[in-house]
Amino acid sequence: MISEACGLCAWPASLEVGDVQRHKSALMDVALQMRAEGKDPLARVAFRGALYWQRWLLTKEPGLHEEARVVSGLEFAREAGDWKEADMLLAHADRSSALAELPFVDHWKKLVAEHLPEQVSDEHELEAAFQEFRRHPSEAAAENVRRCATAIAPLGSPVAVHSLLARVAVDLGQTEEAEFHLAALVVCRPLWIPYVVQLAEHQAKLDLPRALRTIEAARRLFGPDFWLPL
Repeated sequence: MISEACGLCAWPASLEVGDVQRHKSALMDVALQMRAEGKDPLARVAFRGALYWQRWLLTKEPGLHEEARVVSGLEFAREAGDWKEADMLLAHADRSSALAELPFVDHWKKLVAEHLPEQVSDEHELEAAFQEFRRHPSEAAAENVRRCATAIAPLGSPVAVHSLLARVAVDLGQTEEAEFHLAALVVCRPLWIPYVVQLAEHQAKLDLPRALRTIEAARRLFGPDFWLPL
């Protein structure tokens, strides 16, 4: 399953609120452990997954524990290096009559204003390296993408890093590496079915029983027809 590829579990036991809460807490624990072990890039993946589920809870139970969930979501976004997500949470706070005037909103707006431009700049640089690889595919161009991603990974959002590294690995036929990056993306965006489908397809090239375990776990969460074309 996904945990076999990158060491992280992407999904809760079910989409019931209690199971999602427990899963989010487990991701937080894993993220802190990985950070203590010096594994910052993977810690950011786990924090990004916790952020995803925190936003899911905000949507699932609007108005319930709203301040606590927005504040902790902002903290997850900071730890994941994803200031775009922090900006979206602040937009949520601005729309909320209960939150808009609270002091934490201005504090976090200053942090986003400080850090978001750097994230955008880093991701533009990574995208430029990837486009150069697409125009002139070679191992040297691929290594330039990897070098840029490696520089960003301990500091920035894991979504941009793993999505482009996965595409490079796919283009080069590096199935095992592609599986690792796709697995990380599923942790970051666990309900994004195209990532799940791509992951299972790559797992099937390496280890069919592992792919079948991923498919079965997805069927339990999404329903039996999740594989149908969108």
